[in-house]
Amino acid sequence: MPSFPYPNLVNVTVLSNYLLELEYDNNEKKVYDFKPNLSHSFFKELENAALFKNVFVNNGELEWRTGQDFCPHTLYDKSVLQV
Repeated sequence: MPSFPYPNLVNVTVLSNYLLELEYDNNEKKVYDFKPNLSHSFFKELENAALFKNVFVNNGELEWRTGQDFCPHTLYDKSVLQV
């Protein structure tokens, strides 16, 4: 876990195979693999690619129109820096 305050998530782009490209207010770009989360009942309906693609950023958090959201700190910690 970083020792500094987390940057704010400002944009998300859906890539192939349930990967999310994340853009932060500190100009970092990271990629998060969402596939492992689909086995949890809370996220199960997001296996539908059309529903998954409706992800958006709301006040620094990922949300879907179907009601799911995702912890921004976990997202940041478990995503991979894009170079």
